[in-house]
Amino acid sequence: MLTLFTSGSTDEPKTVTHSWDYIRKCANKSINEIGLTQTDRVLDVFPSNTIAHYTITALPSFLSGAEYVCANFNPFTYTDIFNKVKPTYIALIPKHLELLMGSKGFKNLDMSSVRYMVTGSAKIDQSFIDAFRERGVQTVANWYGMTEVPPPIMIGYNSPKFTIVDENIRFADDGECIIDGWATGDVFDRSSMTFSHRKKEVNGSTWKTNI
Repeated sequence: MLTLFTSGSTDEPKTVTHSWDYIRKCANKSINEIGLTQTDRVLDVFPSNTIAHYTITALPSFLSGAEYVCANFNPFTYTDIFNKVKPTYIALIPKHLELLMGSKGFKNLDMSSVRYMVTGSAKIDQSFIDAFRERGVQTVANWYGMTEVPPPIMIGYNSPKFTIVDENIRFADDGECIIDGWATGDVFDRSSMTFSHRKKEVNGSTWKTNI
């Protein structure tokens, strides 16, 4: 059993508990979605006590045999590390971009080595995606469902508009996403298939765990 933290990008970090078997299953599904192999180079800036570190970056890298570099995120050193590693796979959230925009090196950073980038954790708009696409990132994949119930059940490719990739999903009349009978508290605009907002009353007691 492993108890980890959510990213804290949309609210205070909360704990989520999963079994090691479930974590490994999620990591393998991430590998398949990303197409991660031993020829890839991964640059990971997620803290090691977060669910994303295990299901999106570190464990998938280990299981696939990819080259793996882990570094604390610092907007003023990220570009130097990026240029040394030339990663083919990265994962960044909106807060990272906000901080990077204030750094000198990011403005002209060539990110064309990245064939796949994962993002998520908050509402993503097209300008966020375009910021990385303009720097050469080939695919920016917006994953929904990787914090409390990985692996992703919806993905937006180079767009904030989601495509459903898991059959165990439905939506309530108000647009709330229901995963395998579990109410997430996240509301979507069904007409555009974009994330709308998180219900204010949502708390950790509503989240599913896999033990």
